[in-house]
Amino acid sequence: MDTEAPGSSAPARHPIEFTASGSEYFRIWIVNLLLIVVTLGLYLPWAKVRKLKYFYSNTWIGGDALDFHGDPLKMLRGTLVAAGFLIAYSVGSNFSGWAALLAALAFVALWPALFRASMRFRLANTSWRGLRFHFAGDLRGAYACMLPPLALALLPVAVAGAMGGMPQEAKGPPALPPIVGGAVGLCMLAFTAGIPYFLWRVRRYQHDHYAIGPLQTRLKTDLGVLYGIFIKLIGVTVVAVLLLVAAVALFGFIGRKSGMGAGFVVTAVLGGFSAILLVNILPKSYLQVRLQNLLWSTTGNEVLRFDSRLKLGRYLGLQCKNYLLIFLTLGLYWPFAVVNTRRAQVEAVALHTRIGLDDISQVARSEDPGAAGDMAADLFGLDIGL
Repeated sequence: MDTEAPGSSAPARHPIEFTASGSEYFRIWIVNLLLIVVTLGLYLPWAKVRKLKYFYSNTWIGGDALDFHGDPLKMLRGTLVAAGFLIAYSVGSNFSGWAALLAALAFVALWPALFRASMRFRLANTSWRGLRFHFAGDLRGAYACMLPPLALALLPVAVAGAMGGMPQEAKGPPALPPIVGGAVGLCMLAFTAGIPYFLWRVRRYQHDHYAIGPLQTRLKTDLGVLYGIFIKLIGVTVVAVLLLVAAVALFGFIGRKSGMGAGFVVTAVLGGFSAILLVNILPKSYLQVRLQNLLWSTTGNEVLRFDSRLKLGRYLGLQCKNYLLIFLTLGLYWPFAVVNTRRAQVEAVALHTRIGLDDISQVARSEDPGAAGDMAADLFGLDIGL
C-alpha cells in the first residue's frame, strides 16, 4: 500500500507541537480520579476518552490538531475483558493450580487478537484534518509476534504452579520434578534473552501497519541495534547500582555523624531520592529515549518519514524534576509531570515529507477507509490501553 513519491524533492520538515498545560490537565485528572473511585472503576473508559481527547486536540501537525472519536461504552468492553482475565486468573490461582493454568491458556490464546483489536480501534478513532487513520496489521501477524513471548513467560510458570499444587505424600512444600523445573528455568532464560527480539517483533508489527488512506508506514531498523541498546542498558544499570552503593555508604556515614536530628532526616531523604534516581529514573530514561529515537526515526515510507531527536540529558533532568516535585507535593504534581513528559517526547519528533501536507491530505482522502475504520471500531470495540 506504500505510495511512490511523485517526483524527487528535498524533504520538508514539519515539527510536531504539543500545547497542553499542566493546570488544564490537572482539572481533568482530578475529576477523572474522583469519578473512578466513586464508580469503583467503571468510569475508567470515560476518563481515558477525556484524557485522549485533550492530549490529541493539543497535538498539532502542520497547523492542524489530531482528534479522538472513541466511544466510552465500546471501550468499557475492553476494560471488562481485561478485568475478567485478571479476576479469572486470581480466583483460579486461589482455587486450583489447574484452573489458573486454564486461565493462563485462555489469556495467551486470546491476547494477541485483543491487542490487534485495540490497535484497530485506537487508529480508527484517531483523525487528522478529518481523515481517519487505520491499522492494517492482520491477525496472523499479531499471533506471530505476541504468542511466543506470552507462551514463554506465562505458561511454564502456570504449569509449574499447577503441578506444584498436586497432593504430596510427604509433608512439606510441594516439589516439582527436576525435568519440569529445568524446563521452566530454560523457558524463563529464553524469554529474558529474547526480550529485545520480542520487542522488535511487536514494534515492527505496529510500525509496519500505521496508515492513513493508501499511505502505510514501514519500520526499517536492525535487530542488532536493539540488542545494542539493551546491552548498554545493562551497563547503565550496573553503573547505577555501583553509584547507589557508594551513595548509600556516603549518606550513611554522614547520617551517623549528624545523629538523629534534622541532618539525619535530610540525609535520609537525599539517600532515598538518590536510590530512585539511580535505580529507576536513569535506566528507565535511557531506555525510553533510545527506543523512541530508534523506532520513530526509522518509521516511514517513500512519501513521509518521522525523525526523533529526544536528548537524554535534558529528558533525564526533566524526570528528576518530575519525581522530586511529585514527592514534595504528595502526588499532586503527577498531571503536570505527565504533560511535561508528553511534551518532551512529542516535540522531539518531526515529520519529514517529500510532498506538501495538502497533497498528502488529498492522496489520503482519495482512498480514505473511514467506513471500514468505523466498522472495525463497531466490531472490535476494544481499547486495552496499548
